[in-house]
Amino acid sequence: MKNLLCLPLIIFFAASCSTLKPDGSGTTASEPGKQKQSSMEFINDVSINPGATTTNKKNNNYYKQPARVSSHLSAIENFSSVQFKYAILEDAAVEEMRNEKLLDFMEEWYGAKYHFGGNGKDGIDCSAFVSTLMSTVYGLNNLPRMSKDQYNATPRIAKKHLQEGDLVFFHTYGKRKTVTHVGVYLRNNKFVHASISGVMISDMSDGYYADHYVGAGRALDSGAKDAAAN
Repeated sequence: MKNLLCLPLIIFFAASCSTLKPDGSGTTASEPGKQKQSSMEFINDVSINPGATTTNKKNNNYYKQPARVSSHLSAIENFSSVQFKYAILEDAAVEEMRNEKLLDFMEEWYGAKYHFGGNGKDGIDCSAFVSTLMSTVYGLNNLPRMSKDQYNATPRIAKKHLQEGDLVFFHTYGKRKTVTHVGVYLRNNKFVHASISGVMISDMSDGYYADHYVGAGRALDSGAKDAAAN
């Protein structure tokens, strides 16, 4: 009889264990507001927690992507916070973030305000940003100033052949296909550009950019890309 009375108590406490079970982060389920101790916080609202989902919020542009890090966790210490940040924004493995000149340039300019006709950190437009990036990172100093002229000055390439450093062009005025916007391709459909919300990374597969895509041009040879990456 005593055993029968204990059985419901055992079942009750067994069912209650889930309320105290650690969620794998050093906290319990009864502490939903406590930050995970294993996460590493980086600049500009970007954080990374291996194996978890990471969200970045910048200029009202939201990214929710898995933090992809080396399978050899001991190698994490070899990468900088900037490499982790842009690996998240580009939805790439951190090992792919090898072009330090490009990373440093994006970090320096990320969030700079947009200003039509501007060419400085207090305000810059899309074509001036691209010209500055290509000159600073890749040593390309003869790119035209206007996006339409940049389009005409570069040979066309197919979207499936896009590489880091290629230029991607868009039209922004209604149904007209005239080029009015430009950015620099990174990887995984991501490109960096000076949008009306400021300098940021966007996805070419997003509805607006997918609908307004005009084409891509290659301004660099392989030598210039290799030199920038080394």
